[in-house]
Amino acid sequence: MIRKKQPAALFPQDITGDLVKDGQGVTINWRAGQLVLDEPPFNGGQDIGPDPFTTVLSGLIGCTLTTLRMYIKRKEWDITDLHCSVNMVQETDPFKTTILRTVSFGQPVTDEQKERLLWIAKNCPVARLLQGEIAIDTHLSDDAALPAGMGNYPPADAATTPVPVTHASR
Repeated sequence: MIRKKQPAALFPQDITGDLVKDGQGVTINWRAGQLVLDEPPFNGGQDIGPDPFTTVLSGLIGCTLTTLRMYIKRKEWDITDLHCSVNMVQETDPFKTTILRTVSFGQPVTDEQKERLLWIAKNCPVARLLQGEIAIDTHLSDDAALPAGMGNYPPADAATTPVPVTHASR
């Protein structure tokens, strides 16, 4: 009998967030600490941290640059200064988001290197995540201690079966 491998969560512990009182600031708890997300004043926040869209785009920048750095080191190329800028455009009808990204280098780069570095940037893990099919399985719960993907609402029925997920051990 062939057994299907169970999907495993990427993180051994869930990333969590809390919004309390009347503010827009969200405290995010991750494996090594906390960070605060907030909205700009025109959206009711105090701008004490990046907004959610900035955070998503920051993840793309971080992944792009670190992936390029690893590749450049492996190839032993003399490219030390990397810069990445991103922005996005949203169209409403039909709803479509386009992320604009430019990578630049502080040193001359050959056309062959540019071709390979462009491919590497387009295929960094976060770019692949954002370009791939994404499903968001949302549940509601009265218990904040439940892991992601669990909850008591919506009620389970025969038509929907939750995907069992195990937490990866790291």
